[in-house]
Amino acid sequence: MASPSYSRAQASIETLIVFIIFLSAFGIVYAASSRLAAGAQTRLDTSLSQSSFSDFAAKLQSACALGNGNVREVEVKGKPATLALAEDSAGQAANAPGDAGSSIAFSAGSFSARANSSCGISLRTDSSARSFRIENANGTLEIS
Repeated sequence: MASPSYSRAQASIETLIVFIIFLSAFGIVYAASSRLAAGAQTRLDTSLSQSSFSDFAAKLQSACALGNGNVREVEVKGKPATLALAEDSAGQAANAPGDAGSSIAFSAGSFSARANSSCGISLRTDSSARSFRIENANGTLEIS
């Protein structure tokens, strides 16, 4: 009679070991898929930010080229964007809202780029946003 209980205990230990191996493999697969999803999301955010910057830069140039009174609206895809007047060639920054400059830094998430304009730029906002309004007012682009 000792034989049958010993084989039941051995079967239970084997089942427990197989279950532990299954849980370990499941944990490894879950961790790998989480890292893969996070990497894909980061690439997607960067791609959306690049697309939004391209749209912003094109509309900035369009409003400047078409002259006084032209208005362009930019919708930011992905993470909200922050605008700041960029440093000029002398290394002086005009970062306060309302100051005029001709180069603007666009930042959204981990992406940042700089757009130049032949018109002066006046920044009317200092917070991140999902949309911007670019208006040409007598040769100065007012961004709000």
